[in-house]
Amino acid sequence: MSFLSALDREWVTIELPGTPAPSSPYATYVRYRSDELPTPPADVAELTWLERAARHPDDYLGSAFNEAVRDLSGPAAADLLDGLPLPGDFLRFLDGGLRDRLRSATDSYFDLGDVLIEVEGGHLLHLISDSQWVFHWLLYVGNDGSSAVLGTSYPAGYTLDPEEAVSWREEAWGYLLVADSFAEFIWRWWMDNDIFYRVVVEESEMTPGDRAYARQYGSPMTFG
Repeated sequence: MSFLSALDREWVTIELPGTPAPSSPYATYVRYRSDELPTPPADVAELTWLERAARHPDDYLGSAFNEAVRDLSGPAAADLLDGLPLPGDFLRFLDGGLRDRLRSATDSYFDLGDVLIEVEGGHLLHLISDSQWVFHWLLYVGNDGSSAVLGTSYPAGYTLDPEEAVSWREEAWGYLLVADSFAEFIWRWWMDNDIFYRVVVEESEMTPGDRAYARQYGSPMTFG
């Protein structure tokens, strides 16, 4: 069994308007089974849908965050990967300067972290941190050029001080496979957070498209 195939498959996201309420009203994030998710568009890997999206340069994801160890950029990723090829969808995202099309309802930010993590079949590159370090998302860079995105509560990819390292050795944590490709991850993130901002923050009505998207979700599960 390969590294990726051995992981539980669940999408981790915010509570989205129009979806069933989670069992705990205080959860920062909820989880969905991989077979209870909206279907991505056929052209998801091309990222043309993101190119057409509105820009949000003032969001935490839209520009460098001052507490990030290593901000998202092509050179920074290439430096950590040390000659390993970047997945095509991730490279299109970087070359297109598309980070400012994304928003985060939880003030998450891009951070490539300190180190690359070697796993069977590829490497893990830290990608996004929740502002409170509740959760982290990592890019799987396959040796064959493939991509996927994993999630974990553990600050994987960071160099921890001795006390933090000891504390985490006493915690039960693991990786989740949250998306089968970087492009799929970015599409789901963009859809969920864009709807959240328009409905909750900007107090706009959900569009028919928003409602149709939200109805594809199953029942959310909370953490813990």
